[in-house]
Amino acid sequence: MAASRGDCAIRDIESMSGGCIHAAYRVTLDDGEVIAAKQNDATARGMFEQECEGLRALASANTVLVPDPISVTVHSGSAVFLMSYLEPAEPGPSSWEAFGRELAALHQSPIRGAESAKYGFSIDNHIGSTPQRNTWCDSWVEFNRVHRLGYQVELAAAKGTLSVGERKTFESLIDRLDQWIPDQPKPALLHGDLWSGNALSARCEGGEPRIAVIDPAPYVGDGWADIAMMKLFGGFSSQCHRAYAECSDDHGSAEDRIDIYQLYHVLNHVNLFGTSYVGQALAIARGLGV
Repeated sequence: MAASRGDCAIRDIESMSGGCIHAAYRVTLDDGEVIAAKQNDATARGMFEQECEGLRALASANTVLVPDPISVTVHSGSAVFLMSYLEPAEPGPSSWEAFGRELAALHQSPIRGAESAKYGFSIDNHIGSTPQRNTWCDSWVEFNRVHRLGYQVELAAAKGTLSVGERKTFESLIDRLDQWIPDQPKPALLHGDLWSGNALSARCEGGEPRIAVIDPAPYVGDGWADIAMMKLFGGFSSQCHRAYAECSDDHGSAEDRIDIYQLYHVLNHVNLFGTSYVGQALAIARGLGV
């Protein structure tokens, strides 16, 4: 990677652990500034631009901590996304509880520029490497029917990872979505891909370490959709969940909603990783009586 920030050249590059899609680096510039960089081939530029837009949207709410996006460029055949570097730190005793409150504040923040378009986002993005369609819908049920569960089932059927009977099971659930999720929940800006690998404890100057979130796949929807992802793979403390629940004023049918929102991510894993996740998806459907 040879890209630099402005006229400042690179002094040192250190590989960092990252996701399964992009390479991640800790970059020290000649002036001593440390930034973070993600790199992939040039075709990944669109994904980086989507991530940059998502970080800016989350930052605009002034609630959860996110890296500051700097730039997206293509250099020597590689797409490079530069952002501020968050120095890792052990979480303090109240870090996760504070994050639960911050996440609730994010979900209760006013949605800027979307007063007449309730559920969706200004751009499409990706959930992992799967395209995520965010076309605005007035109905949350319709949004999930068409752009979340329906889209994932269509992808899986096209890839041949669902049998005819399995597809019919999920289509039956999709037809009855209004039994489990509200049609008009309070619109909330979501992180969208909030598993524990995307929540990091970062050192903050003059204060207790703070939980930061990275790699968003944001859209406007039901706040419990973020909680569903957090619960699906674990890694978030009970204090975090309790603090969120204490700050939320919407608990109606939360467990049923969580099941539906988790199904979206499990079906995405079917599309990303294959048939080994089909059984988990069917178990969620059967648990809802489908």
